[in-house]
Amino acid sequence: MNKKFLVFCLISIAIVQLGCVSHKQINSISGISKIPNFILIKPTNKVIDINLANDLQSIRNSLFVTGYTVTEIEPEQLNGLNIGNKDILIVPAATSNELNQSQCNKISEIVKNGCNLFFDGTSKLNESFKIKFKSEIITVTKIRDLQFKDNLLYWTVPADVKAIDTTGVNYSSLCLEDSLHQAIAIHGSFGKGKFFYYEPLFDPITVKGYSRFPYLAETFSKLFGIHPLAERQASEMFFDPGMRTDNIPVETLAKQWKQQNIKCIHAAGWYLNDDYDYKRLLAACHTNGILVSCWLETPMISKTFWEEHPNWREKTAYQKDANIDWRLLMNLADSNCRSAIFKELGELLLKNDWDGVNLAELYFEPSPVGPNLPENFTPMNAIVREEFKKLDGFDPILLFNPASTHYWKNNSSDWHAFANYRKDLCYRLKKYFLDYLSTIKNQKKDFELMLTVIDVSLTPELSDFIGENTENALSLYKQYNLTLQVEDPSNCWGATPERYNKMGKSYRKYVKGENQLLFDCNVVASHELGYGGFPSEKPSGEEIRQIAYNMSLSKSRAVFYAEDALFKQDFKNISFVLARDAKIIDNWDNSWKIVTPYSISIDISRKDINFTLDGNPWFAKNDNYVIIPEGSHKLSLDTIPSSYSGINILSLSGELINATFNKESVEFVYKENIASCYVTVDKNPIEILIDNVKSDVNIYPGVGTFSLKLPRGQHNIKLTIK
Repeated sequence: MNKKFLVFCLISIAIVQLGCVSHKQINSISGISKIPNFILIKPTNKVIDINLANDLQSIRNSLFVTGYTVTEIEPEQLNGLNIGNKDILIVPAATSNELNQSQCNKISEIVKNGCNLFFDGTSKLNESFKIKFKSEIITVTKIRDLQFKDNLLYWTVPADVKAIDTTGVNYSSLCLEDSLHQAIAIHGSFGKGKFFYYEPLFDPITVKGYSRFPYLAETFSKLFGIHPLAERQASEMFFDPGMRTDNIPVETLAKQWKQQNIKCIHAAGWYLNDDYDYKRLLAACHTNGILVSCWLETPMISKTFWEEHPNWREKTAYQKDANIDWRLLMNLADSNCRSAIFKELGELLLKNDWDGVNLAELYFEPSPVGPNLPENFTPMNAIVREEFKKLDGFDPILLFNPASTHYWKNNSSDWHAFANYRKDLCYRLKKYFLDYLSTIKNQKKDFELMLTVIDVSLTPELSDFIGENTENALSLYKQYNLTLQVEDPSNCWGATPERYNKMGKSYRKYVKGENQLLFDCNVVASHELGYGGFPSEKPSGEEIRQIAYNMSLSKSRAVFYAEDALFKQDFKNISFVLARDAKIIDNWDNSWKIVTPYSISIDISRKDINFTLDGNPWFAKNDNYVIIPEGSHKLSLDTIPSSYSGINILSLSGELINATFNKESVEFVYKENIASCYVTVDKNPIEILIDNVKSDVNIYPGVGTFSLKLPRGQHNIKLTIK
C-alpha cells in the first residue's frame, strides 16, 4: 500500500474519531429531559455519631427507593470533579462537619456555576451560603412543608432547632415550625445554581428517611426540575362512587386515572340496585385503556337487597341486624339467600364488560377485635347457631353470657371450638362464591378471578377473631388458580412499609404465578398525630414510595384504597417507584441507552421529538412520553420533521415486547397473562390480525384515540389502516 495513502487513511480515521468524541460531548437538542445525576459527598471518618450516621443512611435510602443512581465521592475529590449544570450535589451533615473552609468555598463555587445543592445540619457550609440564624432555639413538634402546606406534619420525637433568619436575604422558607411560623428549612438561588437546606437533620431517628421530611423527592422536582424519567402504568386503585361527593363526570375521572398511570380500577359492585351506570364507567375506563374489576364486599350485597330481604339479614351476638360500620351484612349460610345473591351478581357481571371480579373481605366481624365487641360479633344467625350446636353441643350465643359456663373469656376451649368453626364456615362460604364466580369466568373471555383476604400471618390471634385463615386462602388459590390479593389488617396500618416485604417473602413461597399476587394498602389516617413515627397522618411522600418499593420486592402488584384518598403527588411517586429498576444512561450523542425489565414510559419533556429505537423508526409515543419495551435498547432523538402518517401506539396496559412501524400498518408483540390487554392507538384500523388470523375485537373510540381490547397471553398483532 502507498505510504502516503496509508498516512492519509490513518489521519482521516483520527479526524473522524475526534469528530465523534467532540459530537458526544455536546447534546444538541435543547429542552429535553435531564437524566438526574446525583453526587453525594460522603464522610471520611469511619466512626460517626449515631444521629449523623442515621441521617446519612436515610438520605441514601430515600434516593435509592426513588430509583436515583448516586455517585459517592470523598471531599478531597471535589477539586478534580467535573460537575455540570443541573447536576445535584448532596452534602449530608456527617460530611459537612468534616469540611474545611477551602472545601466549603469549592462547593459554593460549584453551585455558583450552575450546580444544585442539598445539605442539612449546621456547619461551616452555612457561612458559605450566608445562612444566618435567629437567637432563639425552638422546639419542633409540628411543621408544614410549604409545597403541601395543607398537610400538617408531626414529629413524634421533638427536636430543638435554630430558627433561620430569612430577613434581608434572597432566600425563601421551605418548611415552617407550625406554631411560631419560624423557618427551619429554606431554598434559594446562589449564582447560577440553586440550593435547599434543612437546619435540623433530615432524619437522625431512622435509616429510612421517613420520620421528619417526607417530601425530599418532591423538593428535588419542584426546585430543581429533577425527577425520575421512567414511569409505569402498573398501579391499581379501589373506586367507590358512593364515597365521591364532587360530582366529577366519570369520563373526566377516567382521564385523570390514565394520567395517574393507573392500570386497573376495582369498582364497587354494591350499587347494582341503585341505578349506578356501570356501562358508562366501563366505557370511560376502556376508552382510556384501563381495566375494570367488579369489587364485591360480601356479606354486603347492596342497600336495596338488605331492605328487601330482612329475613336474610345476618345477626350479631346481641341478636341485632348486622349493620356494622358501612356494611349491611347478609346471612350467607342461608342457601336461599345465596341463590338470590348469585342471580343478582350474574346479571351485574354478565350484562357488563368487566375485566374481572374481586371477591373481597369475606370474613366475620368485628375486625380486628372479635369477641371483645359482642354487639358487632357475627355470624349469629339461626342456621349457624343450630349447625354449631349439633357439632359441639351448645348454642354459641352462650359464649357471650358472663353467667354461662361457656363464657368465652373463662372457657378458652369452647371459644376456640367456635373460632375454628367460623374459620371452616368462612372457607365454605368462599368456596360457594368461587364456584359460582368460576361459572361466570367460563362464560366471559379473559376474565380475572380474584380473592382478597385479610392477612393473619403477622398477627395469628386475628385468625380466631375474624375467621380468616392463611392456609385456607392458599388452598383456594391452588384450587381455583385465582389471583390472590392480600390486605394487611387495620391494626397493622400504622406499621412500617417493610411489612409488605415480610408478607411478600411469606406468600411468595406458595403463590408462584406471575401477576397472581397483590398487596393492598389502605391510605387512611393511620398515623394520628404522627403515630408510629410518620409525620403525615395519611401515608404520603416517602412513606408511599417505601410502600410501593416494598411491595415490588416480591414482584407483587400494588393496589391502593382508594383513588380519591391519595394526595395528588403520590400517584407519580407510585409510578416512579414501580419503574425504578429501569436504567437510563445518556450517551451525549442525542441518544440514550435504556435497560429495563418491563415496559416503561419515559418523559422527554418535548412533544416534537422523533425517535429511532435500535436504529429503527419508533412511533410508540404519546405527547412528551415515549414507550420503551423491556430489554436493552438505544433510543435516538432528533427534531427533524417526520413524514410518517401511520399508526402511533399511545399506550398499552400489558408489556410491549417489540414493534415495527410502516406507513400503512404497525406490527407488535405484547404479553398480558391475567386479563385482557388494552392497546390505544391514534387511528382506527380497518383490519386486525392476531397471530396472523383476521380477528374482530372490541374498539372503544375516544377523541382522536381508539382503544383495542386484545386477548390475554402473548400475541403478535398487526393493525392495518389502508
